[in-house]
Amino acid sequence: MNQNFATYIQPAFSETRWWKVLLTLVVWAAGYFIFSSILLAVMPMFLDIPGLGDLAQGKFTTPIAVYFLLLTFVVWVGVFWAVVALFHKRGMGSLLGGPKGTFLKCFGWAVVISAVFLITTQTLFPTDDRIVENIAFGRWLALLPLGLCLMLIQVSAEEILFRGYLQQQLAAWVNNRFVYMVIPSILFGLAHFSTELGVTVGWMIVGATGLLGLFLADLTYRTGNLGAAIGVHFANNFGAMFYVSYQEQISGLARFVAPDYFDKPELMAAAASTMLISSAIMFAIYFAIMEWRERR
Repeated sequence: MNQNFATYIQPAFSETRWWKVLLTLVVWAAGYFIFSSILLAVMPMFLDIPGLGDLAQGKFTTPIAVYFLLLTFVVWVGVFWAVVALFHKRGMGSLLGGPKGTFLKCFGWAVVISAVFLITTQTLFPTDDRIVENIAFGRWLALLPLGLCLMLIQVSAEEILFRGYLQQQLAAWVNNRFVYMVIPSILFGLAHFSTELGVTVGWMIVGATGLLGLFLADLTYRTGNLGAAIGVHFANNFGAMFYVSYQEQISGLARFVAPDYFDKPELMAAAASTMLISSAIMFAIYFAIMEWRERR
């Protein structure tokens, strides 16, 4: 275990009883489910805003609907902050890692490198997918600031749980990278399972998302904070939700959409298979290089 990660997990040793960790997760999950369900189901009854009617059906095809979807992660963070403070007597800073300057530096570099990578790969490996405009550029720019703020909360919420709390607590129990990196990544992948486009596509997305989680877990291990993981996650979600959306149900803030993929399980299966294979290859190359550098 490197020194960065050893320092990062120190707060977790203040409470290592398994039942306390399980209680924290159960209370958080119950609180998040209840309050986010209220937000999505009840608010449309009181707000006469076009685009809110489909929230209960899990459709987020308008900007306001995506705003509300992302707003549920404010609930996620609030409830999690409360239960961690209650059961562990810890603040959120202990899950983010520090110092602040290092955290922000890791976040900034991760966003920049990820953005360059995504733009470069899309330029070098163009596809024949039919991409059409979903929101006019001027309106999209006006909608973007609030959307980006809410998405930053969304990715931070997921990282705080999976690469923060779970990875820290597992590392406090077992000094084995396989355990404290792989288990949270599997759970992260399973949290994204959906049968919306079929079971096969759902499991492929779980695999690809799990590999992304493993990459983010390794970044957290090497840097000793969540800055880089949040940065990569942020850039990844921006591309999928705000730039080009291949899924109609979360297309409300996307600049462009790929309509040929909407409700087409066979096309999504092919895309998911490609994403899974490419993710596996890229992670294997990244991990091999990082391990070689560390052991030189």
